[in-house]
Amino acid sequence: MVKNVFDFSFITLFCYLILSKSQYIDVEQLFFDLEEIRILSFIDGVSIFIFIAISVSILTILLNYIFKPFIEIYLQHYLRYSFYFLINLLSISTIFITYRIYGYSRFYLLLYILGSSTIFYLSDKNYYLDRLK
Repeated sequence: MVKNVFDFSFITLFCYLILSKSQYIDVEQLFFDLEEIRILSFIDGVSIFIFIAISVSILTILLNYIFKPFIEIYLQHYLRYSFYFLINLLSISTIFITYRIYGYSRFYLLLYILGSSTIFYLSDKNYYLDRLK
């Protein structure tokens, strides 16, 4: 449970940093879609960034649980980091395409994928839990 909280918080923070640091980010389509169906008519740019970051984190952790048996069978002694890289790439691209987010910084996106893959890799080895004790 503690591992999931660390993973969720780090991934949400990393994704929020991508969105907030990108100069030409365009989330107007998502804003208009949410406004059109009257889900949240009082939202602003920061709350949309938080909504997107939480969506990416939830999908990433969900995909990690779905594909966990495959990593145990196939990648037990191979590159586990590349598996996490693929999961993070799949989840962020799915959310960004679905929500129609454009103009994000490719450099920050690459840093996000590398950083979040490292977080998953270290949390898989219980790096954080050992530090807390």
